[in-house]
Amino acid sequence: MRTIQILLQLINSIKANPSVAAMLPWSDILLCVSEELKCRAALYSDAQFAQTNRLFTDLLKEAEAEAAAYNPNAVISLLQKLVFALQTLPETEHADALMEQAHFDHACLRHHRDDTIIVLGDSHVNFFSGNEELSFLPIGRDINTCPVNTPYPFTPLHAGPCLAYTSNSLQTTYSFREKAEYLCRNFIKPHAQILCCLGEIDLRVHVWKQAALQNRTYQQIVDDILAQYIQFLLWLQEEGFRVSCWGPIASQKESCPLDPMFPRNGTEKERNLATAYFNQRLSEMCGEHGILFLSIFDKMVTPDFETCGQYLAADCCHLGQSALSLALPEWQKLFSLILP
Repeated sequence: MRTIQILLQLINSIKANPSVAAMLPWSDILLCVSEELKCRAALYSDAQFAQTNRLFTDLLKEAEAEAAAYNPNAVISLLQKLVFALQTLPETEHADALMEQAHFDHACLRHHRDDTIIVLGDSHVNFFSGNEELSFLPIGRDINTCPVNTPYPFTPLHAGPCLAYTSNSLQTTYSFREKAEYLCRNFIKPHAQILCCLGEIDLRVHVWKQAALQNRTYQQIVDDILAQYIQFLLWLQEEGFRVSCWGPIASQKESCPLDPMFPRNGTEKERNLATAYFNQRLSEMCGEHGILFLSIFDKMVTPDFETCGQYLAADCCHLGQSALSLALPEWQKLFSLILP
């Protein structure tokens, strides 16, 4: 812990030259200690964190007062107490693992206890958490869940910016298939409902780019994507899960400023034309295999395939909670499957 090393150096400096105590940069020391505490804030309740923060702040204020009174030995004693208190804090690498395990346990327990519907996919799973902004909690293996801010029975599982095209392939950039296998073995209860949520990134970033590179139509590129995606859905079905599918939403508006976090290719209308085709074909393929298909895409676009921006979050890419009125009628189809 870097802060402990700094404090020990200061203690040694005061021992060697007591006049140093009066010249210590107390605001910088407080900042270092505060940063150490912030790294561990999630380990405590708000009340516990406030109490811990107050303990460290009081020690520093007392040490600063003793320094102003030219009492170097008292300053050394208080700094030593501060070092001891910092040493009792969990190291950040252990804290991260503890927090991931705690998030895993909490989300897994709720899923098993309440028989929640797993929403598995890319960052668009966040919409099902009830949070307006992306709000991810790591549960290990580069997988996240979300804080629950909704009365609806969903457990979102975010596997990274994964593609529908590579969902059934091993050893891809974000290891979606490996993560899905891990979750099926270690998190998701047998025969649970899994709502898969992939495809928006394929459509926004890759379809029109690949159509130009390969000199093929967007429909052909989408067909290639869906040939892979349906195999993943069928694998989940063969594993005994009740599989459903959430169709990709309308794409970013052209008026939305370009953001390197959310790249795009093709125009707004072109991306929405590809999304319409994607959802139509995916709905047909799901129907052939008894997979429930849900989508609000048609309600998010005008007849000219322009996106109705009022349903998007501030990032202009994900759904905002304003789209809940569109989603609820679709969700009812899912909920009817879990009613007694």
